[in-house]
Amino acid sequence: MASNETRGTRSARGGGEELTAREAAAGEAAAGEATAGEATDGEAKTRSADAPMTEQEVAFPQSTLDSPLLHSFPCAVISCDLVGNVTTWNRAAEQSLGWSQEEILGRPCPFIHREDEARFSEILAMIRDGERPPREELRGVRKNGALIKVRLGTSPIVKADGEVMGVLVAVIDITTREEVAEKELWRRNRFIEIILDNLPIGLAVNTIDKGSMGYVNGRFLEIYGGWSDSDFTDLDTFFAKVYPDPNERERVRRMMLEDIASGDPDRMRWEDIQITATDGNKRIINVANIPLPEQNIMISTVQDVTDRKLAEDALRESERRYHMMAEASPVGIFRSDLRGRCRYVNRRWREIAGLTAADALDESWVVAVHPDERKDVVATWELAVGERRTFQTECRFKRPGGSSAWVFVQAEPVFDLHNDVTGYIGTVTDISERKRSEEEIRQLAYYDGLTKLPNRAFFMEQLERALGTARRAENHIALLFCDLDNFKDINDSLGHDKGDLLLKLIAHRLSACIRKGDTLCRLGGDEFVLLLPAVAQDKEVVSVAREIQRTMGDPFDLDGHTVFTTTSIGIAMFPEDGADVQTLLKHADMAMYAAKAKGRNRYRFFSEDMNRRAVRRLELEAGLRRALEHNEFVLEYQPQYDLRDGQLIGAEALVRWNHPERGMILPGQFIPVAEETGLIHDIGDWVLRTACHQATTWRRAGFPPLRIAVNLSVHEFLEDGLRDRVRTILEETEHDPNLLELEITEGILMKDADVAIKTLRKLRNDGVKVAIDDFGTGYSSLIYLKRFPVDRIKIAQEFIQDIDHDSDDAAIAEMVIGMAENLNLQAIAEGVETAEQADMLRKLNCPAVQGFYFDRPLTADDFSSRFEVAD
Repeated sequence: MASNETRGTRSARGGGEELTAREAAAGEAAAGEATAGEATDGEAKTRSADAPMTEQEVAFPQSTLDSPLLHSFPCAVISCDLVGNVTTWNRAAEQSLGWSQEEILGRPCPFIHREDEARFSEILAMIRDGERPPREELRGVRKNGALIKVRLGTSPIVKADGEVMGVLVAVIDITTREEVAEKELWRRNRFIEIILDNLPIGLAVNTIDKGSMGYVNGRFLEIYGGWSDSDFTDLDTFFAKVYPDPNERERVRRMMLEDIASGDPDRMRWEDIQITATDGNKRIINVANIPLPEQNIMISTVQDVTDRKLAEDALRESERRYHMMAEASPVGIFRSDLRGRCRYVNRRWREIAGLTAADALDESWVVAVHPDERKDVVATWELAVGERRTFQTECRFKRPGGSSAWVFVQAEPVFDLHNDVTGYIGTVTDISERKRSEEEIRQLAYYDGLTKLPNRAFFMEQLERALGTARRAENHIALLFCDLDNFKDINDSLGHDKGDLLLKLIAHRLSACIRKGDTLCRLGGDEFVLLLPAVAQDKEVVSVAREIQRTMGDPFDLDGHTVFTTTSIGIAMFPEDGADVQTLLKHADMAMYAAKAKGRNRYRFFSEDMNRRAVRRLELEAGLRRALEHNEFVLEYQPQYDLRDGQLIGAEALVRWNHPERGMILPGQFIPVAEETGLIHDIGDWVLRTACHQATTWRRAGFPPLRIAVNLSVHEFLEDGLRDRVRTILEETEHDPNLLELEITEGILMKDADVAIKTLRKLRNDGVKVAIDDFGTGYSSLIYLKRFPVDRIKIAQEFIQDIDHDSDDAAIAEMVIGMAENLNLQAIAEGVETAEQADMLRKLNCPAVQGFYFDRPLTADDFSSRFEVAD
């Protein structure tokens, strides 16, 4: 195995001179170093001359030493007798040391320097005495006189009987290795010096008491004025150069020595020290000292902060001037971060906003904006910040006392060196006077001088704008044209001043009737027009028209004269009655005259269809009230079956209106009106009570337990007293709560999910079941479905009618059935009308069904006959 020494030699010789592993192994093998029992780390292994050889030792006969093998070794290998005369000299020795074999055989080793010949003789003596000498590094010389350093590896040459007959020596030239090491050390030292000389801070090495000064780098010399390092030999010389004033010199010297003597690292850091450079200029420096007591040295770093300090002073002066100018500015100034939080507000800003600096700082400047406009201002601000652009707006500042001021706010983004926006600097200008002037002009141009309502010009602009919005959003617009029925009589009899007073009072009453977003104007004379910009249904328009009629029904006091007046209202709708301003106004005017022709004090739609619907609605409302009084409502029962065995499991109660003139009316025609008028509660109570009573009658007649399903409207479900109403009816009818199922739609649940969940839990606690009707057509999500404590899902008829030939409908139905099963809910398909639909539902494992294929809705008597129980 290769020894540690071999590896050390190999790594020490750098570059192309490095001894290869193969060379080292060959040399040491020749010297007998490859034995397993060799000594390590200088430890000598001894053996007496007459002791027998171990298994690992090798005997080298004289003939072997002259073999070609020895000459093939890549390093110098020689052999000597026991007095040092050369007996073998291989080719590598000739090449490395310079002597040929003929010149050297039989002579003492010539390559051992005379000063180390004695040590070489000692090595020979140790081998002769049977000891194992360590490796040696000796001085040597080549034939040409060049001094070298060699490492010797020696091993005895023994006979077969163990007698030592000579020494085998491997000679390795390590001169190049040491030269390389010295060069590397110089290179590294030079590298460190270059780094230190190019540091951006000054560096000096002194004795720990600063009595004498050693190394200083280039930056240190630059800071102190371009002196040479010979100018810095001791502390006194140093202080004399940088502090010409003896008093200042002594003060600083004493301070520094006291701080150093304290041993406190913080006291050995000095900032903003003023010195005098060789050019006479003053400099400001920061000094930090690092003591190394064990080496009695102090490392000092010096930073020239002159430019920075001057810049800071200039910046402070600039800020002082900026602050003075900002405070004296006639406009408000603020500086904020990206979130609008104030970092500075000047005096004028504080005056306009009515806030102190303490109130404003760290608060968003928007805190001063009037609450009515704050949301829009914040949105505009965030948009400007997001787009890194200038912010501008006109808004009102509301002062703590309640007064307000119109202001124009403009803010410019502030960019850093990386072109990132760090904040905004803004100005606030009080434009209250300008706004007042504009408002006066606007009042003259757009408002009626008598009633202060918007005039015809303003109204036409608003209507044009509303039409544009409605076209884009596909909304409806309503125009109500109002004309006083007897204004001319009042004006002629009481005079124009009383007529003007009446118009003012009427304007006040009409203003109270309009909703937020509506526009009321006086077209002229006794004509008023009301614009409803976004209406979903006719009933909204009717509601406003009725409110106007109700308001106008009260008498007017005209300075002691009590008068009554009514109004006729014509209604035109966009887009049904016109697509432009003029057409809508004309049709509304025509509808108003038609209302007058019908007897005044009424409203009329321009569209006959709308008019008929409005009349029909009134008739329905009156008819519903009569129907409750005269018991005109009837219930029919839609049977529900178990699809697996065909057993009857329940029935859905369906309300009908048996109108004395129009015959049987389905719920879709009258329930919406009942909901609008509030009659739904009375109708709902009647339906629930009748259905529960009928179920109790069937149970007493021997019918098996049947679940009765009753539909609830949104108004019934969300009203506070639902639970109490259901409890009362169940007690009155003696119906089992577990056999009552209330059906609600998905939309009802989503109107107010929290209230719905509370209501459902109360009903469940009472044993009442709940089903979601028309599932899949509303707004429900799986998350809400999981939260809602319901019992059954009714698959909407829309997904059943084409289930036998529409794969999408079949997939939806299958998904709902599987989901219900996974959520421990029951599923029932409604609207099953064909055998094919029923077969498909069986394949999808739908548990229950209802529909015309199985049974149409039956009256109570027909239901009893259809499912009569055998005795």
